[in-house]
Amino acid sequence: MSKTVCEWTFGLTRNSRGITSTFGAFQAFYIRDLLSNESASAISWIGSVQAFLVVFIGVFAGPLFDMGYLRVMIVTGCFLTVFGMMMTSLATSFYQVFLAQGICVGLGEGITYIPCLALISTYFTTKRPIAIGIAAVGSSFGGVIFPIMFRKLQPQIGFGWTVRVLGFIALACSVLICVILGRHKGEARKARSLLDMSALRESAFVCWVLALFFLFFAYYIPLFFIVSYSRWALGTSEDFAFYMLAVTNGGSVLGRTVPYLLGQRVKPIYTLLFSSVFGAILLFSWIAIHSLASYVVWCILWGFVAGVLVTAPTSTTAHPVLSPSMNVVGTRLGMSWMGSSIGSVIGAPIAGALANVSTGDFLHAQIFAGVIMLAGAVCLVWPLMSIERYDRAKLRHENSCT
Repeated sequence: MSKTVCEWTFGLTRNSRGITSTFGAFQAFYIRDLLSNESASAISWIGSVQAFLVVFIGVFAGPLFDMGYLRVMIVTGCFLTVFGMMMTSLATSFYQVFLAQGICVGLGEGITYIPCLALISTYFTTKRPIAIGIAAVGSSFGGVIFPIMFRKLQPQIGFGWTVRVLGFIALACSVLICVILGRHKGEARKARSLLDMSALRESAFVCWVLALFFLFFAYYIPLFFIVSYSRWALGTSEDFAFYMLAVTNGGSVLGRTVPYLLGQRVKPIYTLLFSSVFGAILLFSWIAIHSLASYVVWCILWGFVAGVLVTAPTSTTAHPVLSPSMNVVGTRLGMSWMGSSIGSVIGAPIAGALANVSTGDFLHAQIFAGVIMLAGAVCLVWPLMSIERYDRAKLRHENSCT
């Protein structure tokens, strides 16, 4: 049963964050065609709100999972995701796309994404990090195939039927997921509280939440504009531009698995800090990318960084410095996700306002993204120092007792 759960949560994350990771393809099409009368900043709000809801709703879905409502959440979330996709296929104006793809799909993804990872934790003990990593890779898999499908189908059958095809794929996966995972009724436990006010008096945790806020502030900027930059700044073909989003999501596979594989040897916060600094360097170097070959390499590297940013924070938050007891781990995780979700909803729209997509001028957006990512890396320093000090003190105590 554990293997089956891992396989179908892989499918669930492919349905949820995989769709969010594909928004760059939708954004390029909206700018060029369906919503050409809207600014890039306004269009970015659709994907940003969707990404925000994936994480923010998960904060509230966690306690419902604790109370044993897994089956209800899976069915509801899958229905909203598929329904939102089908309504998007019928949309012809900005507000319709915003409500269908931004709100409805975002709600559906948020209701299912976090609980499916929590479900894995109840089935796996010795190999839990690897199992979570495999499940999280599902979103990268969806982020690879969905942009390619969108690009290949849209010119042939139109936007409406292309989105319906994606919706039918999500429907097929959802039915199987509801059948398999729906058998797990969930064990009712005492629901955790949403906020731990004592955390606000801990400087390490406050800096940690600020770090996640800034990191996810910058996280979606490249993902949403990778296709647009390739098409209008580098002058590539539409096929090449759409493939770059798939390449980026493919690169994130390593980023989503490496932190878990190295978890026993390298502290996750070190992996996160290194990736954040490297990510800031990449965002600044993005300014100098003018050839196709260098852009392909850049997209792969950014995909790796993006994968680490999504996976490493979860295990780091569980450290005693950031979560003093196991009783508050869930609450502290929720508070951390809340900070990252707020960052994710405002980053891309601001970058869209700074960029001039029609002329291919992304300079100000690139500088902005690099500065924000660097700010996140700086905020990680104090939590890292606090964790290192705690671990050394614990080691000295253990050595003195032996």
